[in-house]
Amino acid sequence: MITFSATLTCQYDAIFSPFSASNFQQGLAWLQNSNFDAAELCIADYNDVDVMAIARVLADHGLGCTTIASGQARKREGLSLLAEDNSLLQKTRQRIYQHIDAATILGSFVTIGSLRATDSLLSAECYRDSLAEGLRPCMDYAQKCGVTLIIEALNRYEVSHLNSAAEMQVFHDFIGAPSHVGILWDVFHANIEDQDFAQAIQLMGSKLRHVHFADSNRAFPGYGHLDFDAIYRQLQQAGYQGAISLECLCKPSAQTVIDQSGPFIQRLRQL
Repeated sequence: MITFSATLTCQYDAIFSPFSASNFQQGLAWLQNSNFDAAELCIADYNDVDVMAIARVLADHGLGCTTIASGQARKREGLSLLAEDNSLLQKTRQRIYQHIDAATILGSFVTIGSLRATDSLLSAECYRDSLAEGLRPCMDYAQKCGVTLIIEALNRYEVSHLNSAAEMQVFHDFIGAPSHVGILWDVFHANIEDQDFAQAIQLMGSKLRHVHFADSNRAFPGYGHLDFDAIYRQLQQAGYQGAISLECLCKPSAQTVIDQSGPFIQRLRQL
């Protein structure tokens, strides 16, 4: 069964969260009242973050956690799995280990998205090799802890390589096709990189573990030109059984996201 979550931040304000970090409890109440199944949590670091307390308050609202969104640390601290400075690379890996520890408590995945960005100009082969090397100890630790890492396909304007579903599928094979590493497919990025959504979904197959919904302009679904009913049916037809998470900008407004999310996911559930 496909489940639904939405981005919430519990630490630093995030552009994809319709509630500020200080209003985290209100955000949880919104998810519950809108009949979401879970939250996708933005956590940059673990300074003053009580993961056990977060797990309890999620449970109090009847919610799970789909994945830990780790990307804020890229902009805040410059973390990257492709860092040329070894100390920065080790700091990035240590942060991912912390995310994995948190994921064991929350029962969630850990997203690797912006943490695979780099300011260096690398060839496709060099990027692939460097990312695989940077990820390897993280993959080993995730496997030991029973946690799934999901690597996000990002568009060419955010990272230089591994932009499309096909490229992500090839990279997954390159790192040994581990069962505890999957693909996060975001339709906003896919609208730029994937020529045919149905083919992309079929190509990723069981490697597809998490989906982000945002419209073509990254606004709330329905305020761009993507056909979300069709995309949802394509996921159903492919046998996708993971989560769909709203990760859109608060456009046309945060209130729009808050008010229209419940009816949106209810409509999809009825397809």
